[in-house]
Parts: sequence; C-alpha cells; structure tokens
Amino acid sequence: MKKILLGLFILGTLGMAQQNYEVFVKSGVKISQSEVDRDSKEIENLINKEIIQRYNREGKKIIVEKATELYKKTIDNSINKIMEEVPKKQKQAFKAFTQKISEIMGSNMLNELNNSEISISKVLFPEKNNVKVELLFKSKNLDDFDTNEILDEIQQKTGISDKEFEHIEKINKAKLDKFYEYLESRVKEEMKNTDYNEETLEIETKKVNGKWKLEFDFNTFIDETIKYIENSSNNTDFNE
Repeated sequence: MKKILLGLFILGTLGMAQQNYEVFVKSGVKISQSEVDRDSKEIENLINKEIIQRYNREGKKIIVEKATELYKKTIDNSINKIMEEVPKKQKQAFKAFTQKISEIMGSNMLNELNNSEISISKVLFPEKNNVKVELLFKSKNLDDFDTNEILDEIQQKTGISDKEFEHIEKINKAKLDKFYEYLESRVKEEMKNTDYNEETLEIETKKVNGKWKLEFDFNTFIDETIKYIENSSNNTDFNE
C-alpha cells in the first residue's frame, strides 16, 4: 500500500479520548464540548460510510486483484528468465517447483491485503467548521520477510540436500510434498507473527450549509495505491 505520510497537524491544549480516536481542539477556537462531541460523531459516521466501509467493500477487492495480477506477471517473467540457465532435463521439474513455491508465498502475502485496516486516529479542530482527520492504515510489514532464510530452514527440515537440488528432477514426490507442506505452515506462522506497519493520511472535512463534506476523492486514492503497487512491481527483482 502506498506510504502516504502527510504529517500530523500539531494542535495545542485540549485532547480527550472519544470512541477509539483522540479529539483535539486548537486553543482559541470558540466551540463547546457538546458541539465537539456532536461534530466528531457526525464526521466519524461520514468517514465510516464514504471511506472505511467503501474501502472494505470495494477498495480491497480492486487492490488485491491488481496486486495478484502483477505478482503473477512478475513471477512468471522471473521464472522464465531463470529457466534459460536450467539444464533441459531439469526444466520441467524446476519450473513446477518454483511455481509451487511462488504460489504458496504469493497466496499468503496477498491475503494480508485483505486483512489491512483503516481507522480514525485523530480528529483535529483548527477551526470550528474546518476539521482535519488523521486516518490510520494498518497492514502487515513484509519488508523484513526473508524468503531465502525460510527456504533454507525448510530444506534442512525435510532433509533435502543441496546435491539433490542440483538434480531436482530426481527428488521423489513424497519429499517435495513434505517440503510444500512445511513451507505452507512456516509462511502462515511468519505472517501471523509479523508486526503491523502503521501509516497515516490526513484529510479535511468542512461544514457547508450545516453538513460536513469530505475533501477526499476515494477513486483517486485507489488509483494512486495501484500506481504504487505497479511501480513496486516494476522495481522488484526476484532473482536476487
């Protein structure tokens, strides 16, 4: 997901816990506590409807579909490039092996996109009718996911030697199936234990004719997220 860090709007004085987010009012703004409570709730309902629920209903599906498409394309290109150096008699077995590993890794990593979350972190009143809202994006941090370390660990666990991998076409199916089984379990464990990455996005909302309006375009946000995924895919080298 795109790392959109637009910074925090640092406000003074008043801060009170409300729902699962904090509310801050800039010193000097003439607004009563009851108005703060009422407006915060109205803004929360608006963001839930226009951003959070829509992201969960539409955005995740679009992002996961695009990420899956790009992952498959990138992996296929990488495998085809590697295959040029694989001896002819090993090509079929090697391709099946790398495709299976990529499938296990990819399905688990891409599934984490479905588990990403958006929530309201802060509601900030710099003015009575002009409010800034900080959204918090939480997703698994996969930057430190060491694929090679996991594969080495599974290789040792299954007892498949480097020498055997040099003749992968001769490794029996039972050993390979056990390798895939261990790998699936290990990747799921790693996903479960991986810390969350937290990023923030600040948006504005203004009261117009008595109603709060968001200064936010959902479709643009999704488009920018997809562009980020595309750029990340283009810059990824799976041969390293």
